[in-house]
Amino acid sequence: MNPTSPASPPEFEATSGSVTFVGSGPSDLALLTLSGSRALKFADLIIVDPTTDVEHVRALVPAHAQIRVSKREDDANQILRAVAQGLKVVRLHGWDYFTDADADSVLADVLAQAGHHSNVVPGVNRWSAALSYGAVTASAAFAALDATAGIPELEDWPTAQTLIIRVMGDKSRAVAIKAAERFGADATVLSLERMGTTGQVSDLTTWGEVTDIDPEERFFIIGPGIDESHRNRFAWFEGKPLFDWRVILPRTKDDVTALVDELDHYGASSEVVATMSIEPPRTEQAMEKAVRGLVDGRYLWLVFTSPHAVSAIAERLTEFGLDSRALSGISLAAVGRGTVEALARLGLVADLTPVVENTTGALANEFPAYDDLIDPLNRVLVPSADVAVEPLLVGLSRLGWDVEEVTAYRTVRAAPPPADVRDDIKTGMFDAVVFTSATAVRNMIGIAGKPHAATVVAAIGPATAAACEMHGLRVDVIADTPTFESVADGLARFADRRRSDQAAAGLPLTKPSQRKRRKRRKAVEPAG
Repeated sequence: MNPTSPASPPEFEATSGSVTFVGSGPSDLALLTLSGSRALKFADLIIVDPTTDVEHVRALVPAHAQIRVSKREDDANQILRAVAQGLKVVRLHGWDYFTDADADSVLADVLAQAGHHSNVVPGVNRWSAALSYGAVTASAAFAALDATAGIPELEDWPTAQTLIIRVMGDKSRAVAIKAAERFGADATVLSLERMGTTGQVSDLTTWGEVTDIDPEERFFIIGPGIDESHRNRFAWFEGKPLFDWRVILPRTKDDVTALVDELDHYGASSEVVATMSIEPPRTEQAMEKAVRGLVDGRYLWLVFTSPHAVSAIAERLTEFGLDSRALSGISLAAVGRGTVEALARLGLVADLTPVVENTTGALANEFPAYDDLIDPLNRVLVPSADVAVEPLLVGLSRLGWDVEEVTAYRTVRAAPPPADVRDDIKTGMFDAVVFTSATAVRNMIGIAGKPHAATVVAAIGPATAAACEMHGLRVDVIADTPTFESVADGLARFADRRRSDQAAAGLPLTKPSQRKRRKRRKAVEPAG
């Protein structure tokens, strides 16, 4: 028998290898537990569902780890071979393994052979997720019915007071007809679609009114907890101030992942549009000379003003067959949280960061003066973009340092976004736009045009707001402090006030993009 064929998995031998089955929950990996994250952090091989965002997983695992997409029939063999080689394997699943009827049999196959070399990290199961996202408090006795594989006869339905039914949307009517026989066509039921996404829709209806929808997962919940007045007290998900708002984030050279997370907390769906592209310098000689100087001990200080400068130096070191250890003995200074984090990813800690304000000027104010009695060298290297960091250079020179600036990368305006995104920006299909710098304002208008007048405009500070107004944009939100947290909070408070004003005026609660659009008038041909 071929030992590598799916029918005959390799004989398991005890090694230092292990396998951990990690569950998560709806909305990709947003509900991954701490235990699950820890397992990913030390994994050598990760096998994921075909629907999993591989790039999202890559951000959570070590640089050396391999990520493979599940092929189901060969998963057990892959896992057992890897464990036998001493690797730490993680099989990442979108839900909880033991309560998910869709989970494959690989768990049972591997557990039977790997024994104590296996571990299971529970995930969020579909049934408790439906109750939580539907804001339903279950009764003392509740049950689940999975009708995706077939609708059972009525005598096989659970009898609990609270019942959760899972079905594919195109079979909704068939389930409703069967449920009406038991509960009555006029019985109230909560329908939950696109659970856990910003497009979630929960609607109270009756079994007689249920119709088929797109063939996606759908949940029906019955029981005392679905009453509208009862659920409104717990409507934590669809009640978020920016729920289902479509927000566009023009990005320059800085990472806006933290801003995406902040807006996601308030229920928004963010789309990042790059308005600036990072490119290498036009000539490489200056950077090569600078890196050789670092290795040869020419500089006492190395000052990083952005994460891109960190990446540029790291890439040049790699080209020379070196790593971050080549910077041993050089004092490091960094401006900005992103720059500090970029250094941390290389295993480096900055010796100096600004305390009062995270700017190059503030760094110059807090930088130590050159002392020829204790400092063996007076040279400082500042790798930066092709735009000079003048306040820093002048400040360090006044302190007695010999500053050498080198162009590590260039910032150029990015190519325009796809035509459909440009059209959505101009026609008001985005509910809000968040500008994080004056450069972002200029660049986005340059490559994509002005946002529609109905789009809510949020600015991270007064200078950014002034740039918006200079380009004819009405600014609705200005952050109290120039941080991602503050601008996201300001936009959420604006949305809350807007919704309160609509309710007070007796108007329907709508998003900015849900305005009444004018119909184009037909051209009238002149009388002939």
